[in-house]
Amino acid sequence: MSNLIHPEVYSKILPAKKLVILLHGVGSNGHDVIKLVPYMKNHLPDCHFIAPHGIEPYDMASHGRQWFSLQDRTPYIMKRLLGRNVPPVNEFIKQKQIALNVTNKETIIIGFSQGAMMGIYLTLVQMEPFLCTIGFSGLLVAPSSCINTMTPICLIHGMLDTVVAVDAIEHARQYLFDHNVPCSTHKLEDLSHSIDHRGLNIAVDFIKKSGLNQ
Repeated sequence: MSNLIHPEVYSKILPAKKLVILLHGVGSNGHDVIKLVPYMKNHLPDCHFIAPHGIEPYDMASHGRQWFSLQDRTPYIMKRLLGRNVPPVNEFIKQKQIALNVTNKETIIIGFSQGAMMGIYLTLVQMEPFLCTIGFSGLLVAPSSCINTMTPICLIHGMLDTVVAVDAIEHARQYLFDHNVPCSTHKLEDLSHSIDHRGLNIAVDFIKKSGLNQ
């Protein structure tokens, strides 16, 4: 990841007090999810946004990036690949935190689709909790051990999603409940595998409330 130039948007208030990591979906790249920032930054003026490109080239097309391969979607294979690929993502986040003089407690993870899978997994294996994590249209792949139960997680999913069925949100909610992880879920009508203004409003409100609860 270190040899790529990752799109970022500086906070309106300097120096930044919080870091937002935006994780894109499979076959996409950071330029796609950084486009969400104009809809959020006025509400989150102390946040620095960065959208890293996935750690691997997309292996089912000639362009795009991925966080791990989806050629084999067997749960234990996805768990193994996520576990293998979390360390470089962690390292990227740590380097950005050092540059901004923030910690996990001031870091927000937002992921879409495969980015949500990485973001949730990454959150659950942290030694120090993030401020909060938000997953759009994602699937929870459970780690072997749920280490971090302190980060509040918000899950948002379109009810017309045909890529990742909306039932995935219930599986994730149950897992998080069983492991005492604070969680809120939102099913949005008339929305497919996408992010709309309703989801962004929910995300902004969740970030604000998480900051107040620090």
